[in-house]
Amino acid sequence: MTADRAVVSDFVDLPVGKVQVLRGGSGQPVVYLHSATGEGLGLPLIDAMVESYDVIAPMFPGFGESEGIEEVDDMEDAVFVLLDLFEALSIEAPVVVGQSLGGWMAAELTSRYPRRVGALVLVNPVGLHLDGAPIKDIFSRSPGDMAEDLFADQSHPMAQLMHALDDYRNDPAQIGNLTFDMVKPVIKHMGATARLGWDPYLHNPKLRKRLRRIDVPTLVVRGVQDTLVPEAHARTFAEEIPGAQYAELADAAHLATVERGPELATLIREFLDA
Repeated sequence: MTADRAVVSDFVDLPVGKVQVLRGGSGQPVVYLHSATGEGLGLPLIDAMVESYDVIAPMFPGFGESEGIEEVDDMEDAVFVLLDLFEALSIEAPVVVGQSLGGWMAAELTSRYPRRVGALVLVNPVGLHLDGAPIKDIFSRSPGDMAEDLFADQSHPMAQLMHALDDYRNDPAQIGNLTFDMVKPVIKHMGATARLGWDPYLHNPKLRKRLRRIDVPTLVVRGVQDTLVPEAHARTFAEEIPGAQYAELADAAHLATVERGPELATLIREFLDA
């Protein structure tokens, strides 16, 4: 990656506090909104997208080094954090790409303020409640169990790390080696996610009827092997957002932006070029 495309970390002062923002590349602005795992530096999707776009990836309050999660109670607050960020960075109607929890944020933002978004990409989004298609629990399960839903390939380094955490937890001889610094990010991210999606669980009961208000070009992408969020969720987003396109990504589970970043970047480029 050339120096002008390198992703760097900086901070932006917002009403909620200092928010960490990763940025790299040049050209059309693309805002990436992360999932509950708080993926950031080194994310394969971002590294692939900076070759063609000005990629802006904020770490939401409570994730990374960002402050202000105590000022955020729900998705309405989250939308205003994003609007404040756009204004602070002078971003006009960017492409917004959201993975999972970030997809929910992106849909909430665009349904309320469609003129503030130029195009929308939702990757394995949550945010809806569908009878007969529940989203699996993310708050009480072990990391190794979660890895089965997040990754199609269990040999992926992040999946291996999650299984290793299980090994530490389950082996009395190893438990002493499990330091707070090893589990702190998980605890921190789950706490921030709970403020947004604990009750009701990972959805806004009003969002589905508002999807019709999203009148920007939209692409909904589903990892074919996603076992965390049922297929019906991505299908419903695609069917109820006017004119939305639907695509599936092979050999990808829930964390498609981590597992199949370059392939997903190609799908997004083709969508935007069209």
